[in-house]
Amino acid sequence: MSYQNYIKAMELAPKCKFYTTAVGKSQEEIGRSEELLGIQFSKQCRQFYEQYGYLSFFGNEIFGIDPDDFDELEGNSVAYALNDRKEYGLPIRWIPIYNFEDGLMAYLDYSSINDDGEPCVIMAGFNGSEYQIEETIAQDFGDFVLGLVMQQLEG
Repeated sequence: MSYQNYIKAMELAPKCKFYTTAVGKSQEEIGRSEELLGIQFSKQCRQFYEQYGYLSFFGNEIFGIDPDDFDELEGNSVAYALNDRKEYGLPIRWIPIYNFEDGLMAYLDYSSINDDGEPCVIMAGFNGSEYQIEETIAQDFGDFVLGLVMQQLEG
């Protein structure tokens, strides 16, 4: 059912104000990103990166991947994860996908995979010495994106 939520989210997203995506990523770019991160992307994430690259709408930005750009962290899950692993000890199985702009981030938690092979989405922050999970906010990527899209469309 969650894959259906991913499809629904991406069908509804263009109705959001200031909807923007990028050019999808090549198999080579996705593979290099997976190598750098030590993660094999789930079906939903792989499809998202292939078709959209990243997603932005009305104050929301779902990070994309760029295995060749490490200068800009915001919006690039690869650069953000590698930087935060080195600087703050970010768990290797967490991939940042969304910045709440209040010190908390949304992460794909690849240490917690559901029956469909999808990681849950957690909200966590660095407290100065370690990362703390605030809560699990979605069962997977599709549920997370659909929640943001619906919130914007209803608000």
